[in-house]
Amino acid sequence: MSRQPELCPGCGAEVHPKATECPECGTHIHRPSRLLPVLVGVIGVVVAIAAGAGVWVLLGPSPAQKPVETAAAPPAPPAPAPVEAPPAAPPPASPEPAPAPAPAPPPVQASPIPAGDEATRRAFAKTTQDNFVQNGLDLAVTTSGPNQTTIAIKFSFPAKTAVELIVGGPFPRQCRTRGFTTILFTDTSGASWSYDIETEKLTQK
Repeated sequence: MSRQPELCPGCGAEVHPKATECPECGTHIHRPSRLLPVLVGVIGVVVAIAAGAGVWVLLGPSPAQKPVETAAAPPAPPAPAPVEAPPAAPPPASPEPAPAPAPAPPPVQASPIPAGDEATRRAFAKTTQDNFVQNGLDLAVTTSGPNQTTIAIKFSFPAKTAVELIVGGPFPRQCRTRGFTTILFTDTSGASWSYDIETEKLTQK
């Protein structure tokens, strides 16, 4: 299929499509290069590729949006080495001898009864009688026996209860400190009692 004739831009005469000059007036006819459409196509493809890459960059994940990797936990410190207990002290080769018991103190000997201090014992008997009389009791207090070591109390009334009260009080200790060994009690009924100061024993006769 042949191309249609073109018109000369100078004189308007018909010109062959491939002619570069007008046969009538000789005007040069400019023909576009055949490479132009190819260059235009290549440039269009490059522009399309660049545009697509820009869109991908804009729509793709940015570096700031990348998932942050979780930092690994620091390794646990090593367990301390077990401390060995110090070795136990070896037992003694032989048991130590037990200390010798302290010597027992010598037995305390009872102080001897002052012999011959008869005046002191007689004075104590008289003072005891005066005290009883001042308290409203009618009785007599005397001393007898070897070295006046027996003190006798004679009541003017039945005296069983009074005797028990006297031996349970401080009177026997007062007699001991003055060298007495025995206390005798009698009353008007004829009853009598003997109290041994050393053994603290009361006996009715």
